[in-house]
Amino acid sequence: MKKIALIALTLLMAAALFANGGSEKTTTAAKAEWSGSFAFGGSTTVEPIMISVNEVMQARYPQVQISYDAPGSSAGVKGAIDGTYSIGAASREITSDEEAAGAYQTHIALDGVAVIVNKSSVGLDNLDVATVAKIFAGEIKNWKEIGGVDGEIVVINRDEASGTRDCFNHTVMKPAKAKFVDSALIVTGNGDMVTKVGATPNAIGYCGFGYITKDPGTKALTVNKVSPSEANVYNQTYPAWRYLNVITKGAPAEGSFEKFYIDYLLSAEGQEIVVNEKFIRLK
Repeated sequence: MKKIALIALTLLMAAALFANGGSEKTTTAAKAEWSGSFAFGGSTTVEPIMISVNEVMQARYPQVQISYDAPGSSAGVKGAIDGTYSIGAASREITSDEEAAGAYQTHIALDGVAVIVNKSSVGLDNLDVATVAKIFAGEIKNWKEIGGVDGEIVVINRDEASGTRDCFNHTVMKPAKAKFVDSALIVTGNGDMVTKVGATPNAIGYCGFGYITKDPGTKALTVNKVSPSEANVYNQTYPAWRYLNVITKGAPAEGSFEKFYIDYLLSAEGQEIVVNEKFIRLK
């Protein structure tokens, strides 16, 4: 009975917390209703999480309007610094220069970066990380060189503003002292990546874990015989993983909608949205 009562009390306290607020920078409890228009934007990886949270917020607080643009992680950080966005989103860590300019990051989730290939044409299920780096550097040009089909490898990469590219570069390419091949095809989002790889024979690319199953024409490889899974990100045996972040200009102000929004992302309910969108909750 004590346990039931404690659960009920916790739910009542949570309901009281999320029923209060205001778009002005006053204490959260001082407002009965949030209102105002808010511009958020940045990472294409983080976009599904943000869109789902936006829908919850706008359903609960009809006077709130939230937009989300997805031009990439670097644009999300820059937008938070220059005031274009009151919350930016990035699938990479901020740099020391960005931090010096005022960027403040909050981790909201974990994610891995999966190596994906065209499902019907490659003929491989596993690659070691050194081989992956050589492929993306253009040193290995045909799948038959590494036991696959006789077919010229089509490398598909992300644009330089991408946080997913930044993660892949730091966890796969830089440890091998390799640089991306200039002849790679370039796409601008995770969704574009899985669509392009799925439609292109002999193609290889990479995407956030949340996009692995988005296109039936792709499959995710194991890397070093380690599967791209939540457990292997937590235990850090999968080589390519990162935090997903929201970015503000300085620490979010107490009593602001931005602080309320970020606290919601970090709450049990917010973390459940992270899981529903196929990303990995914070431990």
